[in-house]
Amino acid sequence: MDRRSLIKNAGIAGVLAAGVAPAVHAQEAIRWRLASSFPKALDTIYGGAETFAKKVSEMSGGKFQISVHPGGELMPAIAGMVDNVQKGTTEMVHTAPYYFFGINDVFALGCAIPFGLNSRQMTAWMYQGNGLKLMREFYGKYNIVNFPMGNTGAQMGGWYRKEIKGAADFKGLKFRVGGFAGKVLTRMGVVPQNIPGGEIYQALEKGTIDAAEWVGPYDDQ
Repeated sequence: MDRRSLIKNAGIAGVLAAGVAPAVHAQEAIRWRLASSFPKALDTIYGGAETFAKKVSEMSGGKFQISVHPGGELMPAIAGMVDNVQKGTTEMVHTAPYYFFGINDVFALGCAIPFGLNSRQMTAWMYQGNGLKLMREFYGKYNIVNFPMGNTGAQMGGWYRKEIKGAADFKGLKFRVGGFAGKVLTRMGVVPQNIPGGEIYQALEKGTIDAAEWVGPYDDQ
């Protein structure tokens, strides 16, 4: 299956405030907001949320409308997302849960992470290996219901301003790398930087960071 079309019909991870899932009745019109962690330029990942919103509208006969907002429009692209959705300030967010590794290590397990499962392994664990049930129990503690919204697979090794010739070259490297992977690379002397997707290129270009990983060649480009 074409990777682009696969992700286009989903995203990364969608979560919503628990206890507010609506019953769509003939005379009711429901309008929710979805805050994304991603910029509109990422047509595969950001576009997954748009596809989701469109399908929900079609399935409800137009009675359930979800407006999709890019990172930074309703709230910062990363900071405060868990807090906002668990309180119901924003009904839904579309994000990568490893961003919230600092709150609890378990958040990283609900997402494709460097050094983690590949796409087939993640899908198998989620739907055949009790993974979704376990993650629902975890998210429930935060008053959140989670839904898998696509699968990018384990991410690539990154892009570097200078050639990496050995393990010693990682020491002191300011590397834009997500949560769990950052913890692993810290042992090699890397200084992890958690930067939203829309800000990575500028940071690399200006030299604010020395290296960056994102998703894969298509989205990185």
